[in-house]
Amino acid sequence: MVLQVTKIFFMKKIPLLIAFFVYVTSFAQIDPSQKVYLGLLHAHTLISDGSGTPVQAFAMAKSKGLNFFAETPHNHSDAESLGKERKDGVLIATQPALYNGSSNVTVTRKWKENNVERTETISIKPLIKAAQEATSSNFIALYGQEFSTISAGNHINVFGIDEVLTVGNGDFKGLLEKLKTLPKQPVLQMNHPDVHMDLFYGGINTGIKKNMFNDYGIDPNDLGPHFKDLVKAMDPYVHLIEVLSGPALSETVEVDFKYDPYENDYFFYLKQGFHVSPSVGQDNHYKNWGDITDARVGIIAKSLSETTIFEAVRLNRTFATEDRNLKVILYINDSLMGSHVSAGEESELDIKILIEDADEPNSTYEIEIYGAEVEPQLSTAATDWKAKDGLLETISVSKNGIYPVTGIFANKNPWFYYAKVIQNSTDKAWTAPLWINEKADSPTNDTTTTVFFWTSNSSSKVFHIAGCSSIGRIKPENRMSGTVPPAGRTQHNCNVEEDNH
Repeated sequence: MVLQVTKIFFMKKIPLLIAFFVYVTSFAQIDPSQKVYLGLLHAHTLISDGSGTPVQAFAMAKSKGLNFFAETPHNHSDAESLGKERKDGVLIATQPALYNGSSNVTVTRKWKENNVERTETISIKPLIKAAQEATSSNFIALYGQEFSTISAGNHINVFGIDEVLTVGNGDFKGLLEKLKTLPKQPVLQMNHPDVHMDLFYGGINTGIKKNMFNDYGIDPNDLGPHFKDLVKAMDPYVHLIEVLSGPALSETVEVDFKYDPYENDYFFYLKQGFHVSPSVGQDNHYKNWGDITDARVGIIAKSLSETTIFEAVRLNRTFATEDRNLKVILYINDSLMGSHVSAGEESELDIKILIEDADEPNSTYEIEIYGAEVEPQLSTAATDWKAKDGLLETISVSKNGIYPVTGIFANKNPWFYYAKVIQNSTDKAWTAPLWINEKADSPTNDTTTTVFFWTSNSSSKVFHIAGCSSIGRIKPENRMSGTVPPAGRTQHNCNVEEDNH
């Protein structure tokens, strides 16, 4: 069945950027100023265990047409343990000025290439300084660090942090304590998750600690062992999860290269209560930034700046795609993906998906809708959830457009929904979720801790506590919440006792 239901009234096409003006009368909450920006959020250079300099990385990413690009060196001194020819002794862990110095840093690299010892002395512009100078009106250079080691709890990107993290590898409780002291709230991304290897194929359930590669702090002695506790601690910071990652250690990629996507992990963590949306990182360790594959992460924001990009990420306005300019955007009940929506029990959900590819306007698509109830579990007794367990509906369509998916009904319990789109039976894309019928007082439906609320509008300087009537005046698509108030804002004069009468 091929559907052709609505038309895009006006669409201005710009490489890697669209402003979508949608003429659909029921879409009352769509802001016509929103745009889609495409980029990548995970890469390395020689200041950890990669190749090239931050200046080179940003320049190449920009030349490939990306709107934004993040360089994320490893924070720890073990980063080069498997570096092979990339092992040269240059690390932000031992020379923090390579990350946040005020001027160029001269380093002497020593490495072995083809069994020949080599030495080179070079001057490197520090990462943060390189990012600031590479940023322009049409390109945002981002920076951060890849925290921890895979064998001690997996990697997690910490974006926008201005100092080198010294928290011990795998100590996620210590990481969160550090983040609470920072002047601005960072954004975190789960990298190459593979939680099934940890929980179900030789990890917690068998007591083999050495296989605890992908736990992000679910250890009983860290933030676990129950996922509701892990989510409660991490949810204010973790907003992204890599659905596509790599090929990290390849200099070139075969024509028929296919990702092994982390869709099952995306589904699993949504089931456990995380509020994450899909991301993409090429995890480059060679000089192929933005070039080795066509995969991109799309971010829906009002403009292109570091502030608006991170605001959109905190609102879960992202999608992941294997095609360099395929855009997929999900709406439910007139709300944009990333939103929290209330719906009557057994009421049919108004689901629509925008699909646009300027290069391939006559493509065919399979649209798959996934959904499931949010049910945090004890990690040692967790279910091996796979994405296929949440497949609700599939339809076939063709060409650019906005398409409805019918026959899916709301439940009184909290559920999440996202879409997967397959283009021409090859390239795949995943949207951010929407959450239906979650309790407004807590993202994990747990009221045992203080929860704060605020608007994503950067002009606001206040936050609210649960029960404040002002929370109801924040549009659902702009409402943010967490157990840590946003940095740089003061508490509104919320009289909760009066507001509740």
